[in-house]
Parts: sequence; structure tokens; C-alpha cells
Amino acid sequence: MGYIEFWELTEKPFEEVSDTRFFFESEGHREALDRMLYVINDRNMNIGLLTGEIGSGKTLLRNVFFASLPPPQFEIIEFENSNYAFEDLLFDAVERIASAHQHAPPAGVGQIPVRGDKFALMRLFRAQLEYLRYEEMRHLVVLYDEAQQMDDGALDEVKNFTNFTAREEKFLTVFFVGQPELREKIKRLRQLDQRILLRFHLNNLDFSNTVGYIDHRLGVAGRSKNGVFTESSLEMIFRATGGVPREINRLCKLALHYGFAHDLSTISIDDIQAILDDMKAQGG
Repeated sequence: MGYIEFWELTEKPFEEVSDTRFFFESEGHREALDRMLYVINDRNMNIGLLTGEIGSGKTLLRNVFFASLPPPQFEIIEFENSNYAFEDLLFDAVERIASAHQHAPPAGVGQIPVRGDKFALMRLFRAQLEYLRYEEMRHLVVLYDEAQQMDDGALDEVKNFTNFTAREEKFLTVFFVGQPELREKIKRLRQLDQRILLRFHLNNLDFSNTVGYIDHRLGVAGRSKNGVFTESSLEMIFRATGGVPREINRLCKLALHYGFAHDLSTISIDDIQAILDDMKAQGG
């Protein structure tokens, strides 16, 4: 028997996975998702900015956001690592669209220019956008994750994508997602800053949402009722993690293993303290 069977679960509840079933709609996460979808559905709002601390749940939110976009209406390009020169990001975007539309007529996709020919790449990119808009009636969404790693030049040049527009709407919408320092970085680039029409900062969970987050994760993993953590242990988890989802996952996963190893029926505040003491002793 492992800890999954011991706690009457069907799967591991606190893994760092991108499974959207585990998305917990805290007030902040729900509002962030609603705002992102609003920007997309408007199709004329240029650029959206989403920031949050490390481990705040940006990646899972991003996956839920993408899953909410109907494929017949949207084309998606996602950069999980944005720490590249603008020409490389542009080349990758053009290549991805071309690869996804190999059936399209040459006028819509075209032959990809050599890497580094910025003018030719931009001209082809516009042709691809026009093909998506007028032939397929689809809107392009480009998301740059870890955007705080992008240099100022790349950020500023991506801004120019919003110049591509049809008579009634933009050809694409751009999202920058990153850590809090991204906000200050963008403020220094005035022209880019002026084109960002949505900004949202994802805060850590409060106590009530921390409890809801844990209950939701356990529920998805097959535990219909919590019954695992006492009220006082939940308070300790909140204080120890600061409501950071990634830290909550880490501590709760260790707690489930600890409870299994010690044949516990519930996890108490003393058990959480013992785990925290061990983590401290191990340098964690």
C-alpha cells in the first residue's frame, strides 16, 4: 500500500502538473482568467500583462486560459521561455504558423526566409496574419511567459505587432506573463506601457482560499471530504507557506507521506511542525 491508497485517493493531489482539473478558482485566479478572456474576446485591446510571484499559479492559469479558447476561432503561439532575441522569437512564430498550415495556399503561408532577415520575416508574418483573419476567420494569440527575462529591445519590438490591424479589429493579441519585476521593466518603456490595456497581479491565497485550494486538490484526487488536515494544521500550513500554491503543494505532499509513514488518521498541527522542523534541518 502506498500513500494514495492509505488516504483513499485515486491519484496524487499535490503534484506540480499542468492538469487543468486541479485549477482552483480563488477570487484572484477567477478574476485574472475573466480579464484575460475579456481582452481576447474584444480583439482590440492590444496587449495584456499578467504578473505574480514565483509559485502563484500563473502556469496553470495560463493552461486554463488556453483551454477556454475555441480552436476554430483562435490560433495560439506560446513561448514558455522568452529569453531570446526578437528576430529569433519572430522566426519561431512564423515557423510555427507555417508548420500548422502546411495545407494552406502559398500566398497565405509562403516560404520562410532565412533566420535574421527581419524585413522578410515581418512581411511574411503579416501575410500569415491576413490569411488567418480573412481565410480562416481566426485571431492570433501570442503569449510570452517568463517575460521578465526579455531584453528591452525585444519587448519594444513585440509592441509593434499591435500595428497589424484589419479595418474592424487587430490581427492579434499579445500577453506578457512574468514575475513582479516585469511591471517595473515595462513602465520604463513608455510606448509599450501605453499599449497595455489590461494589467493584473496575481496575489497569494488568503487563509480561506488556502483551505479551499487544499480541499479542491484532494477532491479532484478522489477524496470527497477533506478529513485529512485538522483546522489548526491548516492554519499552520497557511502561515508556513504564505498562501503560495507551489509551497502549499510541497508541504501538503510531505504531510501525506508523513501521515502514511506514521499511520495517522489525520494530520495535526504538531505533525506539520515536525515536517517543518525536518525541512529546516535539511536546509529546505
